[in-house]
Amino acid sequence: MAEPTTLAQRIKAEFDALAERKKSAEQHRAKEAESREKGLAEFGRICDELKSVWRPRIEEFAKQFGEKLKLTPSATPSLREAKAVFLTDMATMNLTLSAAPSLDATKLVLDYDLLIVPIFFDYERHARLEVPLDKVDKAAIGKWMDDQLVSCAKAYLSMQENQIYIQRAMVEDPVTKVKLLREEAKGKLEHGGQTYYFSSEDSLREYKKKLQIEPAPAAIAPAAPTAPASGPAKDRK
Repeated sequence: MAEPTTLAQRIKAEFDALAERKKSAEQHRAKEAESREKGLAEFGRICDELKSVWRPRIEEFAKQFGEKLKLTPSATPSLREAKAVFLTDMATMNLTLSAAPSLDATKLVLDYDLLIVPIFFDYERHARLEVPLDKVDKAAIGKWMDDQLVSCAKAYLSMQENQIYIQRAMVEDPVTKVKLLREEAKGKLEHGGQTYYFSSEDSLREYKKKLQIEPAPAAIAPAAPTAPASGPAKDRK
C-alpha cells in the first residue's frame, strides 16, 4: 500500500490509525471480560469444592476457642471470607481469612490477615497463597490453612503470657484489693456508672452489703417559711 503523500492523506491516515487502535482495544477488552466471566464461574465452582477443605478447619478452630471467639463467615460471587473477633480484654485481635480470584481471574488467591492492637510482640501479620485455577491442590491448601490457624493460635497464646497485655486487662477487687483478669472474675457489679469485679462471690456479697449500709446521704429539704402570728392587726401611727 502506497504511503500517503498529501497533507490530507497523512492526516486521514492518523485518524484511521486511531480508529484501528480503538477497535483493537475494544476487542481485547471484550475478550478479557469474557475470559474473566469464565474465570469467576470457575472460581465459584472451585470454592464449592474447597468447602470440604476449609469448613472443618475453621469449625475446629472456633471449637478450640469456644466463647473466646466470634466467627462471621460471608460469601459473594468474587469473595469467600471468614472474620474472627477474639473476645479478650488484653487487646483488639481480629483474624480475616479470604479467598478471591486474581485480577485476571486465572488464579485462586488465599489471604491470611491478623491484626493485634496494640502490638507488644512480633507475630505473623499476613500470608498469601496463589494457585492457578486449573491446578488447585486441596492437600496443599489444607496444609496452608493449618499453618496459618496454628500461627494465629500461637499469637493468641503468646499474648496471654505477655506481662504488658496482662497488666492492661487487670482489675482490682474493691473489697480484697486483689488484682485479677476480668475474665477470671467470679462476680461483677454495675453501680454508679462503673463496673466492679470481684475475686469471689463472698467479696461481691460484702460489697453489696456495704452499699446498703452506707447509702448516699439524702438531700436536706429547705426549711418551710414561718407563718405569721394570727390576731388583729395594729394600726400604724
